[in-house]
Amino acid sequence: MPEPGTHRQLSHPGTASLPLLRPGVLLDRDGTIIVDYGYVGSVERVELIPGAAEAIASFNAAGIPVAVVTNQAGVARGYYGVADVEAVHEHLKGLLAAYGAYVDMFLYCPYHPEGAVQAFARHSDDRKPAPGMAKAAAQALGLDLSSSWVVGDRPEDMALAQAIGATAAWVGHGPCPWPGALAFPSLAAAAPHILRSLTAETDVG
Repeated sequence: MPEPGTHRQLSHPGTASLPLLRPGVLLDRDGTIIVDYGYVGSVERVELIPGAAEAIASFNAAGIPVAVVTNQAGVARGYYGVADVEAVHEHLKGLLAAYGAYVDMFLYCPYHPEGAVQAFARHSDDRKPAPGMAKAAAQALGLDLSSSWVVGDRPEDMALAQAIGATAAWVGHGPCPWPGALAFPSLAAAAPHILRSLTAETDVG
């Protein structure tokens, strides 16, 4: 089990009262919401990808829970600390709020088996593509993972979607390397398709 308090940030009031078994959207962070400059561990390096905030706001407006699930091996490697990850997320919350957007829950995995910091140098069921963070989001937000979406720019995001039975949306550069994933140039481009899919499911349900 992950150590409590190290990687989960329930960030939007009232999310715990969401109905059970709702579809949600699980978003990678770097390369999906913010520009991936490599080990983004300070607020000065946080830059929203154009259209990402508006995409998240569209999910919010439709009542679709949004969680960020991000590997943060920079902690294990000693590039920055847990407090820095959480500071980046607090800063990102402010940037999103300017667009009327919010993330219901931030989850991150600070562990890596080849880490230089002993406390974080281990395998973890939270590290994507393992499903630990997705399962934690499902428990906290009442999500049906099999009807949810995972959006990201790396193979481990696509493998996470496969592991939990979710639909995968690839927003990486170049051709999608994962069979069965839907490819889009950005989160902004993927959002309308995801919305149509999830709102149709809700109407049917």
